[in-house]
Amino acid sequence: MDYHNLYKQVESFVRELFEKNQTSTLLFHTLNHTERVVGHVREISAQHQLTEKEQFILYAAAWFHDTGHLFTDPSRHELRSVELMKDFLAQRVNDEQVTREIGDLILSTRMPRNPQGILQEILCDADTYHLGTKEFKTTNKLLKKEYSLRHVPEPSEGWNKSALAFLESHQYYTDYCIQKLNEGKQKNIDKLRKKLKMAKSDSNAT
Repeated sequence: MDYHNLYKQVESFVRELFEKNQTSTLLFHTLNHTERVVGHVREISAQHQLTEKEQFILYAAAWFHDTGHLFTDPSRHELRSVELMKDFLAQRVNDEQVTREIGDLILSTRMPRNPQGILQEILCDADTYHLGTKEFKTTNKLLKKEYSLRHVPEPSEGWNKSALAFLESHQYYTDYCIQKLNEGKQKNIDKLRKKLKMAKSDSNAT
């Protein structure tokens, strides 16, 4: 199988999908986010000896993992992403195992996460890479605004408290991301805790 050529087809198809189905409600789950995840997959997977087939499975899953957001609500987007991937590969790949593994990879990004094997661990880490960087402040705001535009109810405890709980329960799985991103993630946790504490003090003062 010509994985290199197939990869190019996957990339072109997903780019076109985002461009043809642009919507003003997607502020975080954009083509830019998908491109970043693919880039992080490349960065993390470079630390591992992956076969050409494994690389294709991983990259295909990374490109398709959020395509479902273009057509359905957030709670169902992984399932829709798998459907889109299967429809695309049905005419191009005569290997059910490859298609199944890509689907399993996409579904491994669902909450609660419990990745099985290094490929799923790499994708899960790439998808949440931003949690351990300075980008988190921006992505957190974008996600909040996106969910508001998409009429996703805000958590009863408030957005920032929910975001803090998510950060505190989140874990990186690959040694590379544990070493590179855990410290940054802790800084983001500390900043959110401080912000919530200040908000609580302000509300008590009034």
